[in-house]
Amino acid sequence: MHESDDFVDNGEVTAPPNSQEDEKKEVDDTDAAPDVEKAVLPYDAIQNSKRDDVAETTGENSFKKSCWSDSRGNLKVVNLVVRNPCKIFWLIIVIVMALTFMLNVLVFRKAEDGNPFTLPTNEFDLVDERSIQYDSLRLASDQVKGARNAAGMKGKTTLKQSQLEAIQYWVFEASTPSGLFGDEQSIQGMKDAYDIFLNDAGYKDYCLYNYPRNLALVTENTTVECTPPLTPLLMYYASYWNPEVVDEVIGELKDPAKVEVLNRVGVCANPLAFCPPQVAETFTPQEQLYAIQLGMKVLNMTSSWDMKGDLVDNITQATELASYLVLVDAYAGAVDFGFDQTFSVENPASQYSRGILFWGGPYNNRNTSGLSEEQAKEANKADDEKLKKYILDNYLEKMDEQSDPETHASLNSYYFMTAIIGDVILDIVTQDGLLALFSFAFVFCWIRLNTGSWFLAFVGFFEIFFSIPVAWFLFTVVFQIKYFSTLNTLALFIVAAIGADDIFIFMDAYKQSQYHLDILTDLETRMSWVYRRTGTAMAITSATTCAAFLCTLITPLSSIQSFGIFAACVILIDYVLVMTLFCTAVVIFHDRFESRAKCGCCCPCGVQNPSVTENAKAAIEANDGDEMKRDRVSEFFRTKVSSFVQKPLARLVLAVVFLSWVSVSIWQATKIEPTKENEQFLDENHPLQKSISILDKEFPTANDDLGMKVYFAWGLGLVDRSGVNRLLDPENFGVPTFESNFDFNEQCQVELLSFSDKLKTDNKYRGLIKRKNGVGQVYSFIEELAAFNVYGNLNNCTEVKKGDWRSADWQIDTSDLPEMMPKFLKEKTCFADDGETVGSRYSKELGWDGNTLKYAAVSAESDKLDPFGQDSEFLTRKEYDQFILLAEEAEELVSVQCSGSVIMTDLDEKFVFMNNQSIYVQTAIQSAILGVCIAFVVLLISTRVFHIALFASLSIMCVLISVVGTMVMLGWYLGSIESILIGIIAGFSVDYVVHLAHAYEIASGDTYERITEAFGDLGISVFNGMITSVVASIPLFFCQLQFFAKFGTFLCLTIAFSWVFANFGFMSLLAQLKIPLNEKGKLCRL
Repeated sequence: MHESDDFVDNGEVTAPPNSQEDEKKEVDDTDAAPDVEKAVLPYDAIQNSKRDDVAETTGENSFKKSCWSDSRGNLKVVNLVVRNPCKIFWLIIVIVMALTFMLNVLVFRKAEDGNPFTLPTNEFDLVDERSIQYDSLRLASDQVKGARNAAGMKGKTTLKQSQLEAIQYWVFEASTPSGLFGDEQSIQGMKDAYDIFLNDAGYKDYCLYNYPRNLALVTENTTVECTPPLTPLLMYYASYWNPEVVDEVIGELKDPAKVEVLNRVGVCANPLAFCPPQVAETFTPQEQLYAIQLGMKVLNMTSSWDMKGDLVDNITQATELASYLVLVDAYAGAVDFGFDQTFSVENPASQYSRGILFWGGPYNNRNTSGLSEEQAKEANKADDEKLKKYILDNYLEKMDEQSDPETHASLNSYYFMTAIIGDVILDIVTQDGLLALFSFAFVFCWIRLNTGSWFLAFVGFFEIFFSIPVAWFLFTVVFQIKYFSTLNTLALFIVAAIGADDIFIFMDAYKQSQYHLDILTDLETRMSWVYRRTGTAMAITSATTCAAFLCTLITPLSSIQSFGIFAACVILIDYVLVMTLFCTAVVIFHDRFESRAKCGCCCPCGVQNPSVTENAKAAIEANDGDEMKRDRVSEFFRTKVSSFVQKPLARLVLAVVFLSWVSVSIWQATKIEPTKENEQFLDENHPLQKSISILDKEFPTANDDLGMKVYFAWGLGLVDRSGVNRLLDPENFGVPTFESNFDFNEQCQVELLSFSDKLKTDNKYRGLIKRKNGVGQVYSFIEELAAFNVYGNLNNCTEVKKGDWRSADWQIDTSDLPEMMPKFLKEKTCFADDGETVGSRYSKELGWDGNTLKYAAVSAESDKLDPFGQDSEFLTRKEYDQFILLAEEAEELVSVQCSGSVIMTDLDEKFVFMNNQSIYVQTAIQSAILGVCIAFVVLLISTRVFHIALFASLSIMCVLISVVGTMVMLGWYLGSIESILIGIIAGFSVDYVVHLAHAYEIASGDTYERITEAFGDLGISVFNGMITSVVASIPLFFCQLQFFAKFGTFLCLTIAFSWVFANFGFMSLLAQLKIPLNEKGKLCRL
C-alpha cells in the first residue's frame, strides 16, 4: 500500500530552516544521528519521551483530572488510541467481522429460502376497519382450509395440463392511423406472434388442455386440444366465415331499438339459463323470442371462430361486426377483450390490441393424496422450472425478435409472461445494482481524493459498508425486531452519503489542527482536540438524523417503522465506527504513512520520527507564529465565500432569489395531489412497463377480464389482535373468530340465494359489478349446493344453470352437511370452463372445516378494480364507498335470517392499500413537521442559542418546501414512493446546516469572525459531503426500477437544496441580523 506524499491537502507541513544556525544545527544533527528513515525507535519509547517533555514544560497539573480526561486535559480514550493504535484498530476490525459472522449464522442461515427480508404483503394499519375485516376473512379462510385438509379432504387427482400454470400476454400498438385491424399487414404481424407457439410441435406438451366437461369420458386415447388463445384473431382467422350471415347480424344491430331490446332481455335470451322473474317482467314474449333467435344465429357464427382458417376475405366487414357486437351485453364477450376502449361503430379503428395464451400443468396426472403441503409445493415448483426452461430455450429469442420495433413497420409488439417475469425483474434489478456500484465507487474515489490516502479510503469505505451488518445485528439480534423491510436497502445509500460526510468532517478537523500551535504539543493533545471538535458536531447531526428517521414510528405501517428504526441504527453505528475505527486509522496514518510512501499497516516498519505533528509545530514556530497557508479549497470558503455572505448587496440578492424561489415552491407544493393512476413499477419506456401501462389504460373491462372479488360473509367475528406486534413477529396478524350464533338455516339459505340473484341481474349494479354476457359475475356456492341437494350431482350443468331445481324442495338440512360436503367439494363446478372443482371455485366463500359450516360468503367481481397492480386511492375509494352501501343492503336482506353481521372485504389488499395511501400522505406531513421540530429542539439544547436553532430549522423547512415543489414541477404525484421520501426529508437535510450552526456557535469573535471561522473550518467538509452525495445519486437516475430512480432524484434534490440553504440562506441570515452571543458556559447564550 503506497501513500501519496505530494497531495496538496495531505496535512503535511515541513519545517524550513530559518537561520544559518538552524542550518548548521541541522547538518550537525545529520552527522550525529542516523537517517530517520533507517533508524526507527520503538513507538512507546518515543511517546513516553514526548509526554515527559510536555510534563516538564507545562506541568503535571495544568488541568484538573476527571474520569474522562487526564491532568493535561486530554481525553483518556484518545490517549489509549494514540498509544495503542494497531491493537485497537485490529480489535475493532475483529469485533465488526465477528458481529457480521454472527448475523450470518443467526439471521441469514435461518431465513426461509435464504431471504432475510419480510415479504411486502399484508402491509396495513392493524386497527383500521379495512384491515380488520380483511384479516377476519383471510385468517378464518386459512384456518378452515387447514382444518379441512387435516380432515383428509384435500386429496384429488389432477389431470395432465388441466390447471392454469401461466399466461402469456401479447400487447400490440398500432403505428398507423388506420389501427391494428385496418390492413392485412398489421393483422398478419399480430398472427406471427401467436404462431411462434401454435406452429411449434412441442407447444401441445405445455399448453392448457381444453378437457370435455364430463371427465369420466377421458381415457388415455382421448384426443385433447390446447385451449385456443384469447384474441380477436380468432374471428379474423375463423375456420368458417359466411359473409351473408354476418351482414344480417350487422343489419339487425344497426337498429338502436333492437339493441335496447336485446340488452333488456339480457340473460333471458339464453334458453339454457335461469331467467329471474323480476327480469322477465321487463319484456314481452315476442321480444324474448326475437332475442333468442338472434342469439342462436350469433352463437352459430362465433362457434367457428377458432384461428384455424385463413384470413377472412373482407377484414372491414369483420371489424364492423365486432363494433356492433360490443353494443349488446350478451354478445360483447365474443369480441370486447381484444379491442381498445375507443373502439366503436363511429371509430372502428383500434390502436391497441391484446391477447393471451394459456399454459397448463401439471405435466403428468397427479394425485395429491398423501402429499404434504411441502411436497405439493415442491412438485409445483418443479413444474414451474420445467415450463420456464422450455420457454427460455425455445421461444424467448423468437419473442424478442417479434417485439423488436424493426420487425413490423405498422405495429409495435410487447409481451410479458408470468413464468419468466421473475427472471426479467431479476435482470432489471441486476442492471440497477450495477448502476448503484458506480455510486459507491465514486464515494470511495472521492474519499481517496480528499484524504490523500489509499489506507484511509479503504478504512473509510469499510466502516461505511460494515455499518449495515453491524446495525442489522443490533436491529435483529439485540432489539429482536424480526420485520426487515425491503425499504431498509435504502439505508445503504443513506449511510454512504452521511458516512462520507462524517469522514470529511473528521479528516478536515485533523488537517486544520496542524495550524493551531497550542494543540501541537503532541499527538494526544492534537487528537483530543480533533475528537472533541468533531465528536460533538457529529453527535449533534447524528442524533438529529436518527431522531428524524425515528419519526417514522408515528406511522402504523410496519415496513416504514422498520425502515426508520434500521436507518437510525445505521446512522448510530456509522457514528461509532467513525469515532473509533476511523479515528484509530487516522492515528496510524499519522504515525506511518502521512509524509512518506510506506508499505503495510502494522508491519515492523515503525513510526516516523520526528512525527508529522512535530514538523507542523516546527513549521509554525519557524514562521514566527504567522498563520500558515491552508489548502486552496479551504481558503476559498474562508475568504471568498465568507466575504460574499458578509456583503450587504450580496445578501440582498440572495434574499430576493431565495424568497422568490420559496414562494414559487410553496405555490407548487400546494398543488401536489394524490396519484389517480396505477403507480408505475418501471421506467415508462421499458417494454414491460409499456405493456402494463397499455393494459391498464387503453382497454375497457372486458367479459374475460378478471375482476377483483369483493366478499360478503356471514358467521365471522372480528379478528382478535391481542398481543400483535408485527415488528417483533411479522407472521402474527391475530386469531380469527367466529360468531357462535351463526345459523345456516333454510331461511338463511333462501336469503343468500336471493341476494346472489340480485347481484347478478339488478341493473342498478351495472358499472359496479362486472358482467359477463349480460350477467353479473357472482360466486355463490348456495346455488350449486342447492342443485346438488336436488340432483345428487352436478353432471347436468344445463339443469343447474336453468334453475329447474328451484321449483323443488332444495333447502339443505344442516345435519346432512357432514355427509354431503366431501362429495360436493370434489364435484366439477358448472360455472367454469376449465374443469375447476367446487372446492376450488368457492375456497374462500365456503367456510366448511370438515365438520361444521363456520361461515358462508357470497362474492362479486368489481367492474372497475382488478386483482393486479396497485390502483389509485381516488379510484379505489370511489368503488369502496359503493360496496359499503351494498353491504348495508346485504345486512338488511340476509343478516336477520343468518343471525350474524356481514363482513365486506376483498382479499387482494386493494381496500387496505387504499387506506395505506391515505396513511402515506398523513405520515409524510407528520414526519416532515416532527422532523423539523426535533431538529429545532436538538439544536436548541446543544447550542443553547434560540436564534441559531430557529434559523437552522427555517433552513430545513425551506429544503422541505423546495423538494416538494420541485416534485410537482417534475410532474410527480403523491404516491407511496413520494410520500415515503417526503417523510424522511428532515432526516436527510439536517446535516449541513447543523454542522455550520455548531461551527458558528463554538467560534469566537463577532458575527463576521464567527462566519469566517465556520466557513474556514467546515466549508470544505460540507462541500465534499454535498459533492459525494449529489454525484453518487446521478447513476440512480438511470435505474429502471422507479423506486430507485425517484430516490436518486430525491437524494440529489435534497442534498443540493440543503447545501445551498445552509451556506447561503442560514449563514446570510446570521450575517444580516448580527445577533450577539454571550460567553460560553451560560445556560442561555442569546
